[in-house]
Amino acid sequence: MKKLTLAALVLGGFVVQAHAQSTVTVYGLIDLGLVKISDKTLIERENHPSRLGFRGVEELGGGLSATFNLESEILADTGAQKGNLFDRQANVGFKGAFGSVILGRTKNLVDGAQGRVEPFGADGVIGKINESMMRVGVSGSRVSNAITYNSPNVNGFVGAAQYIVSEVSGANAGIDLLATYDQGPVSVHVGWEKAVQTVATPAQPKMWVVGAGYKVGEAKISAAYAKGNTDVAATGKYTGYLLGLSYHLGEGDVRAVYSKQVQNTVLLSDKDMVKQFGLGYDYNLSKRTGLYAYVGRERVAHASSYQVGMTHRF
Repeated sequence: MKKLTLAALVLGGFVVQAHAQSTVTVYGLIDLGLVKISDKTLIERENHPSRLGFRGVEELGGGLSATFNLESEILADTGAQKGNLFDRQANVGFKGAFGSVILGRTKNLVDGAQGRVEPFGADGVIGKINESMMRVGVSGSRVSNAITYNSPNVNGFVGAAQYIVSEVSGANAGIDLLATYDQGPVSVHVGWEKAVQTVATPAQPKMWVVGAGYKVGEAKISAAYAKGNTDVAATGKYTGYLLGLSYHLGEGDVRAVYSKQVQNTVLLSDKDMVKQFGLGYDYNLSKRTGLYAYVGRERVAHASSYQVGMTHRF
């Protein structure tokens, strides 16, 4: 049934392109490697999530366009689908001189800013631990039932806002705000999030994050700081720290990251939850195909990871 659904989408895309003069793009990424984590058995695992997506734009006139995006995650080692069919993206919207507005499932605005400072694209090195480190107990990768607005770029500044409908009686909606600045070698972002409630409860977690990057020749230095309050006494507050470095060398890039997460509750005072270091090299065989070799150490769990793999984008 899933194969038939995907085939129908592809054929449907060609029909739209032919009759409505819109642009439909099929894209994706396949990533798979071998990883050994401490004394565990050797496994096949991706570093960048493999995916298959469909995106489209239809010109409506007057500078206004309609857009859509559907994206599914695939487990490349088995070929299985991960989560719902279009768990990564499922949205429709408009874009124009005012910016863009989309409705539906998409990337969390604040969490998405991690890729601006995390040298490995926030995909992680040690079992993907650093995917959640800067979420500080509050944020998450994707949001459903969202209304997302992105402003036009004005002298390097872009503002974005996200309203996440709870759809649960008595529960509060979520709000994400993000401001970014990119000009020359400098990049900065500031984000704030109030997490959507999935049940009616007085607690509503909140967080904020600030990050920056600076390019010097072939190198980019980056850093981020995040603070989160789960609004629950048992889990309390989290603080996240990140330092990153990437350096273009030969046909690829050397990457290094150090990140740490600390928890503070009524029973715990500044307990290290995660403290990890990652080092790797991505070698570009072409614009679409690359090889990578990563090594990392998680100092709280005393886990080491060694991974080699291949990525192909289409």
